[in-house]
Amino acid sequence: MIDKDILNELRSVLGADVDKLIDLFLDDTPMLLARMEAAALMPDYEELREAAHSLKSSSANLGAMALSTAAKRVELGARLQALDRPAVAVALIAIEFARARIAFLAHAAAGAARARPYLPPIPPH
Repeated sequence: MIDKDILNELRSVLGADVDKLIDLFLDDTPMLLARMEAAALMPDYEELREAAHSLKSSSANLGAMALSTAAKRVELGARLQALDRPAVAVALIAIEFARARIAFLAHAAAGAARARPYLPPIPPH
């Protein structure tokens, strides 16, 4: 789901700010998906291409490569105005985003667990 090498490299450069970047991605992506869904229904290929391009880049930057690949397919199809069933293609992107979201949240939870210091149990009185 998530390329941990990319995420670890980002963490080495940005430190804890990578978590803010992931949170921003998780908050902003549903709006991009909504734009793509609306564009797919019309179809507005230019709007679809722009939103897919944005998602392709942001997801690749964070290591969500399956999501980036799905967005790239839609971007290229929209550019050529040759996207067969645009609404289905966008639904597949939404599924990939849901998977990436779960992976990011699991990664964040694992990082938080590692960051907690060990506290020995308090003996009973």
